[in-house]
Amino acid sequence: MAKSLERINYRVVFAVLVVGACAYSMMQSLVTPVLPTIQEHFHTSQSTVTWVLTAYLLSASVFTPIFGRIGDMVGKEHMLVATLIVLALGTILAGLAGSIWVLVIARAIQGAGGALLPLSFGIVRDEFPDVKVATGVGIIAAMTAVGGGAGIVLAGPIVDTFGYHWLFWIPLILIVISIVSAFFFVPESPVRTPGKLPGWEHSRSPPG
Repeated sequence: MAKSLERINYRVVFAVLVVGACAYSMMQSLVTPVLPTIQEHFHTSQSTVTWVLTAYLLSASVFTPIFGRIGDMVGKEHMLVATLIVLALGTILAGLAGSIWVLVIARAIQGAGGALLPLSFGIVRDEFPDVKVATGVGIIAAMTAVGGGAGIVLAGPIVDTFGYHWLFWIPLILIVISIVSAFFFVPESPVRTPGKLPGWEHSRSPPG
């Protein structure tokens, strides 16, 4: 494969990472303005519909350090593709959800996509020239704000025009593009950091 024969230009890698970061951040914010619409659609309570956000954030807080650490151990490119696939599966399930709790489960799966950020930062450190690393990390971090803002702005028009399910189908296009691009254009880093998963050393420690 071409990416195994020579290192891909870091600008191409950067473009792939930016698209992935934008897709993830849009998924985080798109549903926020339309929670009342989702509540009405599923005939549920306000306290229940808030789990659409809470499940996403809880999942992201749990899986971001775990997936990021696995990426350090087994390879960031492999884990980036795997994380994008998990995000895509959660998005498909959310688009097909027929009940509020299926949607909540789908959002929890999507939350695992939070690992995209530490994995992207690690890839930037591995692949970019030293003088470009700080700029690359800063821009990707800024793209999360751009994607989040775009999600809030676009949510209303998307729901009014196509229905709330399209809050998931439209970002899915970006996610699929990111999966294919990451597979072909993000080179596997030779950098590995042996170690254990967060919390694993405590769970495996011998009894005192």
